[in-house]
Amino acid sequence: MRTKAVIYVRVSSKEQEREGYSIPAQKKLLNDYARDNNFEVVRVFEESETAKQAGRKQFRRMLDFIEDNPECKDILVEKVDRMYRNFHDSVALQIDSRHLRIHFVKQNKILSKDSKSHEKLHHDIDLALSNYYTNNLSEEVIKGSDEKAEQGGWPGPAPIGYKNRLEDKTIIIHPEEGSLVQQAFEMAKSGQYSLRSLAKELYRRGLRSKRSRKELAKSSMSRMLSNPFYYGYFLRKGKMYKAAHEPLISKKLFDEVQEVMGFVVKPRSTKRQFTYRGTLTCDSCGCMITAEKKKGRYIYYHCTNGKGICDNVVWLREEKVEETIKCALSKIRLTKDIVEWTKENLLDASKHEQFYRENQVAVLTGQYQNLDKKISLAYDHMLEGKIDSDMWEAKTAIWKKEKEEIQQSLDTIELENSNFMKEGIRLMEVASRAHELFDAMTPDEKREIAQLVLSNPRVVNGSIEYDYKKPFGMFVNVTDLNDWRGGRDSNPRPPA
Repeated sequence: MRTKAVIYVRVSSKEQEREGYSIPAQKKLLNDYARDNNFEVVRVFEESETAKQAGRKQFRRMLDFIEDNPECKDILVEKVDRMYRNFHDSVALQIDSRHLRIHFVKQNKILSKDSKSHEKLHHDIDLALSNYYTNNLSEEVIKGSDEKAEQGGWPGPAPIGYKNRLEDKTIIIHPEEGSLVQQAFEMAKSGQYSLRSLAKELYRRGLRSKRSRKELAKSSMSRMLSNPFYYGYFLRKGKMYKAAHEPLISKKLFDEVQEVMGFVVKPRSTKRQFTYRGTLTCDSCGCMITAEKKKGRYIYYHCTNGKGICDNVVWLREEKVEETIKCALSKIRLTKDIVEWTKENLLDASKHEQFYRENQVAVLTGQYQNLDKKISLAYDHMLEGKIDSDMWEAKTAIWKKEKEEIQQSLDTIELENSNFMKEGIRLMEVASRAHELFDAMTPDEKREIAQLVLSNPRVVNGSIEYDYKKPFGMFVNVTDLNDWRGGRDSNPRPPA
């Protein structure tokens, strides 16, 4: 009799489907595995949503199906980052209590209640790396945008009056809208228009909102007339940058409009930065814990009481918060033997990942080369008169856009490849020395290590309690590698 199983396949977006992660390819792999291992596939769940955030529809439906069909204990999935990239969904599976078996086919791993502690460690490291990778991609995008801003490039959609040029990723003046925006500033300078009447007149002349193609709202008019982008500068993260695009108006005209229209640019308030602000929550109401400085030198943390249900708000000195975090770090015992053993196993895991990435690179490179051939062939057809120049430009723009997306995917794979081993080892080494280095860390580093290691730190009746994030909970009070490999697979939750 065959064992019942479900298949779960996922891509993050339609773009990712085109970049070698296709759902049909995953289904073929998993169906072949099911056939070779005598599984009866009773349901297939397909997802096209990111796994960074919890709450995916098909993932939840799969859990409901398993709950309603207790005889189905096996889930077949390509690999860890296809199943989840956040710890919430990992917990939601309830592998132990439901007696589930998760088959990560491409990684040749099966996770279950009976898995050895080192097997669970490998899984937790894979999950931690997937979570890190997703967050790191966001950081890389931000860094790229910051670098572009330094060079004068606006890292986003062009405002009304301009348009984005895909060929060289620059911003140019829109041939119709640009003139209308210039007229808007001149009309505003006259003092004869309110925001509403100005919007109506510009609509009559042909200016439309970018999305709805309707008359600009008052708020949109206000933002446009007070945007330094139009005289050749832009504001990003509180810093003013000189832009590379061509300005539509002069700085003098801009300043005159600000005065006539009564716009007041208020300076951004700079809040005092406290090390653990935004890190803790209140166990009673779930609100964030904020911080204040008292008597010029003492820092206290307390509930914001945003819901108004905390009758007795507790104030904690920052020294107590740090003492709790330092104590939590001191319980993580990563001996030299464990660190070295983990490095060896990460190296084995990276070999499997490398093989998979090489296949991805081959597929994407082939797609890239095919697009080059299409562009070249279409150019020949245009020269021969088989297609007109408008058709050539339209097709080429589409193909160039596809080439950009493929190149981004290749860059992403390269980044993932270079970071897999390095970040896995960093997780271990940072945790192993966190306690001894804590006092010498900067406030940013202290916050980072707390967020890396601790999950759900919360204030409970004047004390701080916390959980450990995976895989760090497995290293609490570990002193012997053999004993640890034999049976430690829990995630302790000690109070402070």
